[in-house]
Amino acid sequence: MGLKPVGDGGDFADWRNLARGATPTNALPSWVPLDLLDVLASLETGWRKAVAGNAVLHHDLRQDNVLIDAYGAAWICDWNWPCLGASWFDLVLLLATAYADGHDATTLFTQHPTARGVADEQLDAALAALSGFFLTSGGQPAADWSPHLRQHQTWCGEVTLRWLANRRGWAL
Repeated sequence: MGLKPVGDGGDFADWRNLARGATPTNALPSWVPLDLLDVLASLETGWRKAVAGNAVLHHDLRQDNVLIDAYGAAWICDWNWPCLGASWFDLVLLLATAYADGHDATTLFTQHPTARGVADEQLDAALAALSGFFLTSGGQPAADWSPHLRQHQTWCGEVTLRWLANRRGWAL
């Protein structure tokens, strides 16, 4: 059967759904500027092309899914969503945490070997898609299987949208 491409069976269309009224904007935190919906929807439109590739992706890479052993080797765990895509896409998810901690995530991204040749529009499309997904998911009713999931999703959405805003010179 093999691995499917990232987004196969679903689409990051959250900003587009918000912009056309299919999703109510009250699902978003109050600080999200609604005047950016059309711009975010436009950026999000290019996400699938931007992250296409044949690298195996974790698709949920974050600091709590990485273990460091006694020899300093990193082990990636919790492979719930493996798929195929651009080799740099997992790096975006991981660097969102670095951005939240005050690091220059864009510089770290551009210096990473997997990001070689990635255009600004590709990174921005990925950040738009991720931020829309996380922010609208975080606005859903509490999940009984994970009491802190919505809070985590909202945080991820805020971090990825703020990183995108920083790159684009937007004030949030």
